[in-house]
Parts: sequence; C-alpha cells; structure tokens
Amino acid sequence: GEVSCELSGEAPLSIVASSGGSYKVVTSGALDREQASEQRVTVVARDRGSPSLWSRASLVLEVSDVNDN
Repeated sequence: GEVSCELSGEAPLSIVASSGGSYKVVTSGALDREQASEQRVTVVARDRGSPSLWSRASLVLEVSDVNDN
C-alpha cells in the first residue's frame, strides 16, 4: 500500500519522496554547528489503510564543523 511520511520537530529540515518508495531528509539551508551541534526530529510514517497503521523513529543528526575561512 501507499505510505506517507512527515517530520515533527523544530529542526530546519523537511522530508521529500524519492524513487522506489524511499524518502530523503533534506535541509532548508545551511546548518551552523555554532548555533546547534545536533538536530533532533521524529519521522512519522502512515499507511492509507483503514484503520491506518503508523510508526515513528527519532533521528539525531550531528552537524559537522566546517572551516569558514
């Protein structure tokens, strides 16, 4: 069946459908390690059945330090 995914959390991230029923978590802009060394979000996946089944997973993304010079 068809599955949809969404993100919950305050991180500047979004989730987009990819090929083969996969999804990608992408940033909406550059992440600054000095502002936040990690980003925490929850991915929620739901099917379109009745009753709908769902699952969630927590992601912790570590932001790498990139030299600005």
